[in-house]
Amino acid sequence: MERNITTLAIVLHSRRWGQTNRRLRLLSVDLGIIDVVNYGAQKSLKAVKAEVFCDGHFFLYHNPVKGDYTLKDLTPIADHREIRDELALNYTGLFFCELISKTAGGESAAEYTLLSKALDLLSLHPERRELTLIQFVHQLSGVLGVQVELDHCPSCMRTYGADEIVHFSSTLGSQCCQECANLERSLILPPGARRYLTVTREMDFDEAVMVDLNEAALTRIKHYMLRYAQYLCPSQLESAASGLL
Repeated sequence: MERNITTLAIVLHSRRWGQTNRRLRLLSVDLGIIDVVNYGAQKSLKAVKAEVFCDGHFFLYHNPVKGDYTLKDLTPIADHREIRDELALNYTGLFFCELISKTAGGESAAEYTLLSKALDLLSLHPERRELTLIQFVHQLSGVLGVQVELDHCPSCMRTYGADEIVHFSSTLGSQCCQECANLERSLILPPGARRYLTVTREMDFDEAVMVDLNEAALTRIKHYMLRYAQYLCPSQLESAASGLL
């Protein structure tokens, strides 16, 4: 039976579909990640336009026999045009969307809330782009259920020293002490970075992004989180490989 659906969602990806249409990938609060056909969007001036990063109420037509969705209308909450208009912001937003697409763990409502906040922060505070990236990966690891306490090793349960460097275990899928690690130097977390991640873990996303870091620490932690994000994904993160983050 065919039916109409209204859902709160964000456009993760948009690509050409035939001569006149576009195929969208949405992160929906109710439906998870779904593909939607936007008929006429490529050429018709009257067609509903849903650009990547657009956050809003989507009115869909669902055909359960064919198993597909069609976009009928859209009431935007935030278009996030500012992100699309600036190269580094655009790639950062695409990184967020790609990471969500490739790690979707069924917590679509929490993932939507996190992505919506991240895109808002990129629009409102572009100067905090790298801090927003760091916190997006950090907070997403919590949503995915893979975030661990950074005060002790989850394998041997030994408490870390104040100035101890924390390593990583692919077996555990988490940070750990050097003795329990098996990834050598590909994912190491210095003590200052560990303290920063521990403190901001308890903060709301908006608050955590406002915690300043010096330039060296910012670069070091960002590179760590990009490597960690790649570890979380089953395939290559193309946006992270762009060199524009």
